[in-house]
Amino acid sequence: MDILQRTRLFRRRLAAKKTSQLLSTASKSDSTTRESSTPSGSSNVTITTSPSSVSDSLVLDYSALTAPCDYIRSLPSKNVRKKLIDAFNVWFQLPDDATTGIENIISDLHNSSLILDDMQDNSLLRRGRPATHCIFGNAQSINSATYMVLSSCLILQRMPPPGLGVIDVLLNGLRELSLGQSWELKWKFHLSCPSVQEYTAMIDGKTGAMFVLLVRLMHRFSQHNLSLPELDRFATLLGRFYQVRDDYLNLQNDSYSEQKGFCEDLDEGKFSFPIVSCFNSDPVARDIIIGIFRQNGNSESTLSKNTKIYILGLIKRSGAFEATRELLDRSMHELRAALSSLEESTGQKNPGLRAILTALSMF
Repeated sequence: MDILQRTRLFRRRLAAKKTSQLLSTASKSDSTTRESSTPSGSSNVTITTSPSSVSDSLVLDYSALTAPCDYIRSLPSKNVRKKLIDAFNVWFQLPDDATTGIENIISDLHNSSLILDDMQDNSLLRRGRPATHCIFGNAQSINSATYMVLSSCLILQRMPPPGLGVIDVLLNGLRELSLGQSWELKWKFHLSCPSVQEYTAMIDGKTGAMFVLLVRLMHRFSQHNLSLPELDRFATLLGRFYQVRDDYLNLQNDSYSEQKGFCEDLDEGKFSFPIVSCFNSDPVARDIIIGIFRQNGNSESTLSKNTKIYILGLIKRSGAFEATRELLDRSMHELRAALSSLEESTGQKNPGLRAILTALSMF
């Protein structure tokens, strides 16, 4: 073996010896740390880590998460759902903490749906102000809208338990809301107009399910044995009236246009009730409007004012606006009859609900 080979062998042995010493030192240090972290007589072992990796780490606050939530809550609102809870409480007689909890749950779910709805419809305005996603972007808005659903579950979880199954009431309500919305989105994407029956089933989920959820939560926390089927029917009828009224106002009300934009539903290519009614009665108008929706969907732009006025003329000539008003009149008659039945079964008049129906009927 020459001198060069001996030198290389010596260096390898020296490096191996140093590595062995380092490993031995590290093993002893780790053993000492584990032993000192384990309480006497305990079988649990706690492994400590360096302060810089945990205790010194920055704790994030909730400002980025809640900013879109705070913004949507700050927008002007008629507080219809809060008024409904107050009115129903004439019969349910819930304590203040339960009432407040349900108000917060319904508010968070409603506002979450508004954030998502505006993104799905490419809406630029909400109640006369920029839609949430126009300020915070789609990604952050989706994240915060999801958080609001989680928040509603946490609120319910922390409320005094009214019995088994109350979480199921909330989850079933969320499922119905998602189901209704899914069909409206599918019809719009595929330019497939639903029948009147399909449209009604959709709004029973999209809009009616929120009112039904409100009633069922109050029913679970109430000590009074009220008729849930009657309450469900009233809430469902209210949801139908509320959505058809909203569809009508979107195309026929000036103040509504100031809040959401002129005939915004036409920009979205939405199959609202006047459109569904028009398509069923006038095949020529149907083909024209479908063609406009298809071209506008391809360009992802808003329709011109003249195009919207032209579509409104087609809807009017088909008799769809008149048919929508007739449906609203019949629906309000059904609602008032259902309310009278509830007042009779409970033995107590409900002026709050009557005032809400009166306000909704004036448009």
